Amino acid sequence: MRSPTIAAPAMRGIARSQQTTGVTQSFNIDCIIRCGAQIIRCASQCIPNPLNPGCISCLGSSWNTCRNCF
Repeated sequence: MRSPTIAAPAMRGIARSQQTTGVTQSFNIDCIIRCGAQIIRCASQCIPNPLNPGCISCLGSSWNTCRNCF
């Protein structure tokens, strides 16, 4: 039991975002597969030089695919 003078713990970082967006702790395997496939498509442009504009462009566009997976 909490004393009325002690505040509840503050929700910060990922705990807060999961609470507000309703994201569960389990990983969605389909989402991870789509994200992995997108990253593999970028590998040919990124392996010789990760600072190549083509690599940056490819990985930047994968953000929309991968951001909801984690």
